[in-house]
Amino acid sequence: MMRRILVLAVSALVLTACVFTPQPNARRYLEQYDIMDPHPANFTICYAYGCQQSVRVRLTSAQWGRIHDFFSPRPSDAARERACIALAIGALESIVGPLTGTDGDIGGSFQAAFRKNQMDCEDEAVNTCTYLIMMQDDGLITYHDIYKPTMRGYVLMGWPHVAAVLKDKQIGERFVVDSWFEDNGHPAHVVPYKKWKSGWRPTHDDRKG
Repeated sequence: MMRRILVLAVSALVLTACVFTPQPNARRYLEQYDIMDPHPANFTICYAYGCQQSVRVRLTSAQWGRIHDFFSPRPSDAARERACIALAIGALESIVGPLTGTDGDIGGSFQAAFRKNQMDCEDEAVNTCTYLIMMQDDGLITYHDIYKPTMRGYVLMGWPHVAAVLKDKQIGERFVVDSWFEDNGHPAHVVPYKKWKSGWRPTHDDRKG
């Protein structure tokens, strides 16, 4: 009887361990790509599909100041902060692109397959995560926590898709920050997590906004 109780207790612990998931850590995610402590004067940008290649980037104070401008005046709530983030991601791409040769990056992966310095969704997710952490460290992002990127299954042209994630501190809702669908320099899409997970893709109206 005692042995059976011990077996049940161990089984319960194992099941609990399988179900429990600690809060994802965006910084540890970047460490997988040897990206640690990114800041505007020294950070890494990935490209060439799956971060097969990378380059170090150094922004001037004037270039980083352009990112500050998107948060001035300071957003008064999380929704406004997300709108600022979307614009800032696009601006960072337009600044970083000419410095890294990735300014010709075309939205998506397949229509530009084998194009030099093209980015896939993994590259975009890593770079977006890097940008978000730099903005948070500089006090620009205050209404959100930055989670490691999330993946959705085989729903996008037969391939998995990955993108960065924010969590709204006020309401506890998660949002996906997806820059993969657009060409270099366009604002990122910030989409509710569940909507994105269901297979969301931008429409013409999304691109106008």
